[in-house]
Amino acid sequence: MRLVAALMVFGLLLVACGGDGGSPLARPAIDTLPGGIVAVHNTGPAGWADTNGWRFVETGRLVATDSEDSPIINPDGIEMDAEGRLYVIERAPQLIKLIDPDGNLIRTIGRDGEGPGEYRSVLAGISGNYLVVQDPNLSRLSVFDTSGALLGSYPSACCHFRELPVTLSGDVFIAGPNRREELSDMFLHFTVNGEFVDTMYSPKGGETSFWEFQREGSRSRYVIPYTPVQVVAFAPSGEMVHGWSAEYRIAVGRSAFDTSRVFTLDWSPVERPESERRAFFEPFLESRLKSWGDEARQIVRFDDIPATATPFSYLMVDPAGAIWAAVYTADSMRTHFDVFDSLGVYQGRVVAPWKGGGWGLAWGDPTHVARLSVNEEGYPEIATYRLERSVREAE
Repeated sequence: MRLVAALMVFGLLLVACGGDGGSPLARPAIDTLPGGIVAVHNTGPAGWADTNGWRFVETGRLVATDSEDSPIINPDGIEMDAEGRLYVIERAPQLIKLIDPDGNLIRTIGRDGEGPGEYRSVLAGISGNYLVVQDPNLSRLSVFDTSGALLGSYPSACCHFRELPVTLSGDVFIAGPNRREELSDMFLHFTVNGEFVDTMYSPKGGETSFWEFQREGSRSRYVIPYTPVQVVAFAPSGEMVHGWSAEYRIAVGRSAFDTSRVFTLDWSPVERPESERRAFFEPFLESRLKSWGDEARQIVRFDDIPATATPFSYLMVDPAGAIWAAVYTADSMRTHFDVFDSLGVYQGRVVAPWKGGGWGLAWGDPTHVARLSVNEEGYPEIATYRLERSVREAE
């Protein structure tokens, strides 16, 4: 099977070379390590050169207004299904709105409360005709169909508010409390039918750096900005994709103890300007001075913020299995992604027409995605995009 995969990648490279106007492309080194782990080392793009590959084209924009008739008011998150419909999570009160591709409200699903089909907080995901809702406040997993009917509710986990990975294969991964210091994140693995499968962990690639405040038995910790962290995403197959962002090395497997492949990319350090670091540091210090007084000056130090960006800051996997790593550049108005195929072969760079990395994104299918953000006037907005997965002639 590994030989077949390698041959498939080689064929992809030949097709890519022919479709990029003759631009020189790299060929990765693919090897099998002891234990059967496939290792892919990338020295450059194998799919397209520069930014002549895939690109996002905006297809629509929905902006909140002050009107009571506005289809979105105060959204906290979004999901998108294969038909291009949006599931908008409103807050205060909690409510899920189903909106068609033209921006029209179809129906609401569930409501704020604690009874069957109700929720106090919403983390959501889509898998086929299932809408999965994790409620950290009620420690409850609820499953609806996309028409809004409640199919079932199940005990889950409390108090962890982060993205809810729900895969095409019907896997649900709920972040939970990790009590194993030698490992990083912990996830409770369910199916969309509410069946508990197992507990999964991601490895710990290094020690996260914090600014930590302690007083009278209380403790507050804040990750020091731009320092390395453990990054985790999930593929449509249910595999975990993870990496310690201090190095350009990403692993794929079923858990921290089961790695099937590892891929790397040659990378040159990129400096983060002092002005950008101070733009974060000074408001943060000012807010801590109000809470903690002059003690904050001893804890929150500008020199703790690294001047060199990490190789990547965020990982996501699209419905086709491509792995996207958000990377830092001097372009503050757009987001740059390195894109790898499911094996780990580096295809090339994609420049997305938004700033803010991969946060707030929801994939409907391999070519359609929506993004929740706030515009310059301070109003929430949802933009939809079509991803053109083709290699263009060199521009």
